[in-house]
Amino acid sequence: MSRRRQAAGFSLIEILLVISIMAIVAGLVLPASDPSIHDQLQSAARIVVADLAYARSLAVTHNSSYRIDFELAENRYVLRHSGAEAALDVLPQSPWRNPEDRPDEHVVDLDELPHVGIAARIAAVAEAGSLLRPVNNVEFGPLGEVTRPAYTVIWLGGGKGHSQRYVAVYVNPVSGLATIGSYTAEPPPGAVAVAHSD
Repeated sequence: MSRRRQAAGFSLIEILLVISIMAIVAGLVLPASDPSIHDQLQSAARIVVADLAYARSLAVTHNSSYRIDFELAENRYVLRHSGAEAALDVLPQSPWRNPEDRPDEHVVDLDELPHVGIAARIAAVAEAGSLLRPVNNVEFGPLGEVTRPAYTVIWLGGGKGHSQRYVAVYVNPVSGLATIGSYTAEPPPGAVAVAHSD
């Protein structure tokens, strides 16, 4: 009796079936790997908190005042020395500074931060006393304190239409430390939706 040995391997149909299944699984997994609005806002909020901490540390280190001005229309903020000693106006070198920035400014443009999809935007900035009062900056004094007597709240927004979401960053007036609030669909109160100059 002679038997034919069956060749080891896969048929063309089996290979096409496996490729089709892998394509379906990849189609389900890849969209989930894109950062969501939540991820984008949390990342932007962490950057804002880090820059606030940097401004605070400069104020404490140099025993002076440093201010971050928020420019909502340009979706950016700018760190500057605001104290009396002119020698401190030139900011220290930093690997995070854009080489095109002026020596006395550190500019952070949220539109230019790495992101996939819609960039986070500065939705509003306000002092949260007994009433919310629109403001356009946070200034740190020599002890790391904020020069305003109440919390400063910075709202970051992302998305469009019904998918708009927000995250607030709170700056403690006594310690100057910033914390990230909850992710929410609630926009900033209408009274502070557009910040005004101090």
